Amino acid sequence: MCRRINLFYPCLLGGYYVFSIIVSIILSAIETELPLWLSLVLSQGILLAIALVYVLINKINIVKCIPYRKLKIGDAIFSILFGYAIVPLVLLISNITMLFSTNHVAESSNELTTYPFLLQIFLMAVIPPLVEEFICRGLFYHSYRKNGILGAAVASGLVFGILHLNINQFCYAFLMGIMFAFLVEATGSIWSSVLAHFSFNTYSIIMMKVSEVLTSGESVEDAAQTVETGGVEMFVVRIMAIIMLAFMAAIFTALAFIIFMTMAKRNGRWEYIKQNFKWGMKPRNGEKFFDLSFILTSVIAGLYMISTEIMIYLSSLIS
Repeated sequence: MCRRINLFYPCLLGGYYVFSIIVSIILSAIETELPLWLSLVLSQGILLAIALVYVLINKINIVKCIPYRKLKIGDAIFSILFGYAIVPLVLLISNITMLFSTNHVAESSNELTTYPFLLQIFLMAVIPPLVEEFICRGLFYHSYRKNGILGAAVASGLVFGILHLNINQFCYAFLMGIMFAFLVEATGSIWSSVLAHFSFNTYSIIMMKVSEVLTSGESVEDAAQTVETGGVEMFVVRIMAIIMLAFMAAIFTALAFIIFMTMAKRNGRWEYIKQNFKWGMKPRNGEKFFDLSFILTSVIAGLYMISTEIMIYLSSLIS
């Protein structure tokens, strides 16, 4: 199973990149630019289409292989709370990586705020969790899982991070991917990670809406420019934010762990998870989590992300 999904890994990234290039060429030829909402739907649609082709070719029974089991109401509530509890940790990682990388989410947030609130929720908090959880915690994690839970969580987390194809999102998505995998183990249902992913993404949308209200309709970009022209160095502001976020992250991450442990215990999975965690990253079935296909694909994707950051930096110097 590990070998098969690792061969699919470059196909997923390569196919996504090739189809994105083809769409860009077609749009350039007809001199058309897609609106943000359509770009978001299209990017998720491409990923889903490639994943479904993999499912059809390998005749995978999604119902049997991926745990789309009914989630208890209590676990659903805990999953949502877990998603919000990891927000400070993610913001901390994002702010640290923004010292040397671009925040692509922030760049697109200005246009996103012009859409109706429910459309924002649908585009950012409904479609991505459904598609990305199906691929990462469904196909990838459950292909690795029989070879060891911890290794499966780390490997599928790497895929989840790399799918975002930029350094800033990769750093926190990698950690989120590992957490979401253990959330699935705690409940035995992938819906727990879908809900946690949903709640995390809704936080960003809600904060953008609050920011828009507080600035009386002023765009996030304009508000940032106002702060900068006020004589406050952005680097110093970010360092202060990192210090405050580190304190908040410590508290809320501890809360997230308590929520996770409570979910695992109430589902009778806590001892099982602890036992498997002690096993570590050592494969159980003789298959490697990180074979040549996985390593080469990850290295190429990493070089792509680094080269993109370098190009952005050089462009800023020229401009």
